[in-house]
Amino acid sequence: MLLTVLLACVAAAVLLIGWARQPNMVMLYSGLTPEEAGKIVEKIRDAGVQYELKNGGTTVEVPEEKVYSLRLTMASQGLPSGDQSGYKILDEEKIGTSPFTQRVNYLRALQDELAKTIKLIEGVTYARVHVAKPESTIFGGKDKQASATVVLRLKSGWKLTGSNVAAVLHLVAGSVEGLTPDRVVVVDNQGNLLSGAGQDELAKGTSTFLDYKTRVEQYLSRKAEDMLTAVLGPNRASVKVDAVIETGTNNQTTETYDPVKRVIAKESTKSKSATGGTGRPDNAQPAGGTKEETTESEYMVSVTKQQKMELPGQVKSLTVAAFVDLSAPPAAEGKSPAAQVQVKDVEEIIRNAIGLRTTDTLKVVNAPFHQQAAAQAAEPEEKGLFTKDFILEIAKRSSLGLLVIGVLVALKIFAGPKKKKAGAGGGTLALAAQTAGAGAENLLPASVGEVDPDMLRSRISRALQDNPEEVKRLFLSWVESEKGG
Repeated sequence: MLLTVLLACVAAAVLLIGWARQPNMVMLYSGLTPEEAGKIVEKIRDAGVQYELKNGGTTVEVPEEKVYSLRLTMASQGLPSGDQSGYKILDEEKIGTSPFTQRVNYLRALQDELAKTIKLIEGVTYARVHVAKPESTIFGGKDKQASATVVLRLKSGWKLTGSNVAAVLHLVAGSVEGLTPDRVVVVDNQGNLLSGAGQDELAKGTSTFLDYKTRVEQYLSRKAEDMLTAVLGPNRASVKVDAVIETGTNNQTTETYDPVKRVIAKESTKSKSATGGTGRPDNAQPAGGTKEETTESEYMVSVTKQQKMELPGQVKSLTVAAFVDLSAPPAAEGKSPAAQVQVKDVEEIIRNAIGLRTTDTLKVVNAPFHQQAAAQAAEPEEKGLFTKDFILEIAKRSSLGLLVIGVLVALKIFAGPKKKKAGAGGGTLALAAQTAGAGAENLLPASVGEVDPDMLRSRISRALQDNPEEVKRLFLSWVESEKGG
């Protein structure tokens, strides 16, 4: 049993010491190529620092206390350099380089610098740029235009919007002389054509329409949820909107004729007169005559022309579905404002918030919500100071103390039999010394008449403290002697 306890203590000590001395590993670099990872690991190994490789060798982890010093050391040595050197290619040119090589190196440097800039866009993890810039010749006639292709690797589940793609197009076009945005093609790592002259116009329009429809629905949903959150509290309302968007263009012209409101377009007057005479040759004063006037008028009926053009993007109808939790919170039963709000009030709030028409559809359901977010928010308060890191640190500190206690217990167990054996060997000599004769060190005086009770009590107490085993054997010897007498 003692041997088993000793071996268990040794094994526990080895495990505890190994666990306590294990450093906290943190990420030094991630997303490395095999060449870069090999160079960085070689430098770390030369520095004598412990490291770990994860994610197929693309991530390097080192102890937490060494991460910043190693990053500074790697930066001073140009690591990680990456596979896109940029303008460093021009710094490495040698004397006597041909003009063709210089042009190629400049184009390579420009492509790498553009790729580095594009990787700064959120959601892009890697980028490659290919620029085709034909040489201008004197007798070549019309020069060919430059073109470019951009390949992007996006984060998992990430999608670039139309504005992001347009930004990439103008970024590349503005950095290359003689390049226009319509000559730039953007492709993702899944082989999807994001932009470019060869992109299908139907697909481009579909992407734009879906993006617009999603924005409209999210905007209206957020307006309704903000209104309900102000009354019900957070995480107690969920509103979803489905919008029917007009995608075509409607141009309508209306002409209205009003016969009552007439306008004179043309008017003419004709006159005709006839006179009678006496027949005298001198044409004297006539005796009588007639005169006729005719007026002709042309009227135009009043016409009102109205032209109406409906552009695409108009919201034709809305369908709204909402879940709300109108139950009172447990902490304020009967006192929460949520208990005073009814379903019909919520319907009225949603209608007024997003401007629903009478023909639109609205459905509101009152149901208690699963308050998982509130439970998670309250969890850190219950922990207090006893966080995971704090507990691990205490365990590491206390493991050494437990090890010392285990060693002392094992030594105590093994030292007990040795003391007993030593006491048995020296018992005869001590008994002889105690019973040999009188003296200041004897337990009892030589004469019974000289016995002092206080002195005897003090000697017995001191003897019990100094050597209890010998006192025990002495009393046993007296008992045996009394029996023999």
